[in-house]
Amino acid sequence: MNRSWNEYRQRRLYRDPEHGVILGVCAGIAERFAWPVWLTRVATLALAWYFPVSVAVAYIVAALIMPERPLRYCGDGDERSFWQSRRHRS
Repeated sequence: MNRSWNEYRQRRLYRDPEHGVILGVCAGIAERFAWPVWLTRVATLALAWYFPVSVAVAYIVAALIMPERPLRYCGDGDERSFWQSRRHRS
């Protein structure tokens, strides 16, 4: 039960508009459960074929409820520490 904050943030369910097609709901679900994004989108489309109104409502509600995923940092450590120190000062 001793989890770090980063592990908790990675396991949460976020919308991922950076990798999403419409609002990032399928991309966020795929990332949370470690599924391929294409498989999640195909499953959503298959469900939408049979239940179009339900899937559309569920997608919109999920887009409104799910928080947007925080940006990821992909740089070297020196730049990261600089920006983190700037954020904490202000």
